Amino acid sequence: MTLTQEHTRTPGHDPDATASMAARDLESHGFFLAPLLQPGFDVLDAGCGPGTITNDIAERVFPGRVTGLDISPGHLERARRLSQGREIVNASFIHGSAYGIPFQDSSFDLVFSHALLEQLLEPQRVLREFHRVTRPGGFAAVCSPDWDRFEMAPCPGAVTEAISAYRRLHDDNGGCTQAGALLGGWMADAGFSPISTGVWTERCNSPHRIAGFIASQLEEAGSHGHAGTLRTWASHPGAEFLQTWRYVVTIKLGEE
Repeated sequence: MTLTQEHTRTPGHDPDATASMAARDLESHGFFLAPLLQPGFDVLDAGCGPGTITNDIAERVFPGRVTGLDISPGHLERARRLSQGREIVNASFIHGSAYGIPFQDSSFDLVFSHALLEQLLEPQRVLREFHRVTRPGGFAAVCSPDWDRFEMAPCPGAVTEAISAYRRLHDDNGGCTQAGALLGGWMADAGFSPISTGVWTERCNSPHRIAGFIASQLEEAGSHGHAGTLRTWASHPGAEFLQTWRYVVTIKLGEE
């Protein structure tokens, strides 16, 4: 994603963040969505990034269609190339904002979003858009990190302080590092009814990647000491980062 007045400082063009997003697929980061997917479904992937999960969804719902929506032209181009390389014919990728989804009411059987809501100034406004474009009886599934439950090793005080500095930066920019824990309430407020919720922990395969992403944002904000702490931490042979994610699966009930 790219920064606009409606978004926080997002990681759209950071190489470490892009590499992390490109490594995600339906099995690893959308497993809670898989039981809902049916052939013939029309699906929206809001904030699709480089399209790895989007293209996996397309294979599951064929001959239904999947639309990936993102505000980063670079991500959309990567997603299109991936789709062409995999010869997927039922996925399309469009430029646009989740604050004003360019589709009519009740356009999709399922709306999915991974790692988007925590980046937004007004996540509940976006969820109301999700509700609008979801068909009655259709589903919405969202997922965000919960930074209250992350784990790092080794984790001396300086590393903890550096992560706290990053969280303050993220939240001061309008995002929410507690988004994962708030998803259920946000979805209910938007009009969705819960089906299931869950938590899982992702072990980062590249400490250098996550440290580089966080450090680069701290450096841009002038927090060079905290950034250096994280880069030093990543060089430790036993460095380990565990990220906690939360998901919520919901349904849009028909009007009585």
